[in-house]
Amino acid sequence: MYQDAFSTFPILETKNLILRKLNESDAETMQEYLQDPLILSFTDYPSHFEVLDVIKIWNNEAYNPNGMIRWCIALKANNRCIGNIYIFNPHGDEASGRRMDIGYEISPQYRNNGYATEAIKRVVLFGFEKMGLKRVQAQVIPENIASIKVCEKSGFIKEGTLRNYCHYQFSSKLKTMVMMACIPSDLGIEDKL
Repeated sequence: MYQDAFSTFPILETKNLILRKLNESDAETMQEYLQDPLILSFTDYPSHFEVLDVIKIWNNEAYNPNGMIRWCIALKANNRCIGNIYIFNPHGDEASGRRMDIGYEISPQYRNNGYATEAIKRVVLFGFEKMGLKRVQAQVIPENIASIKVCEKSGFIKEGTLRNYCHYQFSSKLKTMVMMACIPSDLGIEDKL
């Protein structure tokens, strides 16, 4: 079940969005939103990089080894790339229960429209129904209140704070993270899986 998600790239749809593979034609809009100071303050991207190279890495090196799926968040109305969403860092197996992390970015001009929540809910449902995941988790910087609220709107529960948990933004300083997680019972779908 898990491996099937990596045989053909999964295209997902919601009411307003298409979650699809990133294309080179998305590079210009990605360059715009990935240079946003807010995104850079809450993510681990370098401030300068070649978006085309990143797209190739995300589509090839990350996807093929069965460790990550990164979708372009595109508006259904015009196929414009307004962000990206990804599941990564698989742990466990069928016997112990498979889990993955989730992350996302949304272009500043498309925030506060519910698009992030819509995309997260769809990817989490895909993870539970089509990949056999038992848990999807998000590690969020405590200062990123908006992202914590989006996770909560998407069905995630705040489980606690991970002090001095990881290196962040190419720094030697350890960063504290908030652990948010969603399991099938949080969405009321455990009996359907």
